Amino acid sequence: MVFDFAIVGGGIVGCSIFNKLTRLGFKCVVVEKENDLGFGSSKANSGIIHTGLDCLPNTLKAKLNVRGAKLFPEIAKRLHVKFVNNGHLIVGNDLEKIKALKEQGETNGVVGLKILNSKELHEKEPLLSSDIIYALFAPTGGIVSSYELAVALAEEAVINGGVVELNFNTIKVASVGGNYKIISKAKDIEAKTIINACGAGFNDISKLIGAEEYPLQFRRGEYYLLDKEVSNVCSHTIFPLPTQYSKGVLITNTAAGNILVGPTSYESDISTKTTTAGLSEIRAKALEEMPKLPLRSNIRVFSGVRNISGNDFIIEKSKIKQNIINVAGICSPGLSAAPAIAEYVAEMIGLDPKKEKKSLHKLPPKIVMAELPLQKQNQIIKENPSYGKVICKCENISLGEILNAINSPVPATTVDAVKRRTRAGMGRCQGGFCIFSIMEKLAMAQGGKFEDIEKDANGSKIIQCDIKPNGGM
Repeated sequence: MVFDFAIVGGGIVGCSIFNKLTRLGFKCVVVEKENDLGFGSSKANSGIIHTGLDCLPNTLKAKLNVRGAKLFPEIAKRLHVKFVNNGHLIVGNDLEKIKALKEQGETNGVVGLKILNSKELHEKEPLLSSDIIYALFAPTGGIVSSYELAVALAEEAVINGGVVELNFNTIKVASVGGNYKIISKAKDIEAKTIINACGAGFNDISKLIGAEEYPLQFRRGEYYLLDKEVSNVCSHTIFPLPTQYSKGVLITNTAAGNILVGPTSYESDISTKTTTAGLSEIRAKALEEMPKLPLRSNIRVFSGVRNISGNDFIIEKSKIKQNIINVAGICSPGLSAAPAIAEYVAEMIGLDPKKEKKSLHKLPPKIVMAELPLQKQNQIIKENPSYGKVICKCENISLGEILNAINSPVPATTVDAVKRRTRAGMGRCQGGFCIFSIMEKLAMAQGGKFEDIEKDANGSKIIQCDIKPNGGM
């Protein structure tokens, strides 16, 4: 098969483009070197749908962030992905900076912005420091699970004819009769057009194509994730006034109901390590904003790395190679802008993003037992008893939900892939009790060995050896 479009990179931006072009009726494939979609920056970010108020006017970031934020509620509803319109608060004591930020947001097309005084602010967020006296309220801001969204976008594309190729490590790109052949050790893929949207690996792919390369800067952000038991400490996403380099240490609910605190922002390599210095910085800044923030309820620390190229997104037709689209430097607000980036790419190719196929298959809603009333749960268990067996007790995730993830249009093949689709292992014990049950189900589905199941990335073996060979003592 010759594909119309090959999207290289299965992050939130690549999956958004893949979804849009498939919905427009084209034969599309997304190729990803990792063993799951939504890897890299897409699985380790704040999950914030920004309003676009802090983007420099007349940039792609501003235009596509504002447009993307408008698209999110409908897309999330269509894909059955939880999107919470919680509203954002940018807090501080420099009224002139807050006024300037409001003016900039309005220039960008953000609606509903309002400056709050101390009384209004603390009525909304009582636990904020009493020393903070002003805030800019942005009611259109929201939160979403970026990795859940990436998978849902891809799965909807798959049931409408799209193809996902995981573990596809591109080693060569060749021109063949006006098309491109993308070559890995295991197989080749032929496509008329390549869209390079692979984030940190952009230049690696561009070098193989012979197209433009851009200087990429990497910035690491570290986070605390708190237990759901303290989810009531805030109801909005709370930012300090932004700086030139960062939106600052935020405090927010996640779409799943945890509290997320962070990130740091400093130049780095692509390693997602966490550091004592970085976590201490988050702690100090967060406690300035909210002195009673219960950081002792932390259940996990993690980090993500975003890539930046200059002051704006790069989304363009290659000037060197025909039928190559470059999508590079998609840092924050990349998640917020992703649906609009997909539209922009479609328009760049000469397509009308609104002219989607009339006969599109709908992605069915996932069964999430913990969110259903008891009567509905009993009905589902009666029809399928696997939904009555709880595997992850922290998050109340059933065997049926795990099997559904393993057998979905883009199947989960690792423990963390199951976690990203179902939340099994995301609770207080972080998988300490359910991990081996999940491994067992994965091994059965793959017809492989229990000890071969990986936690996350390729090579992340959980079991290294048998300490009792041949059943010995």
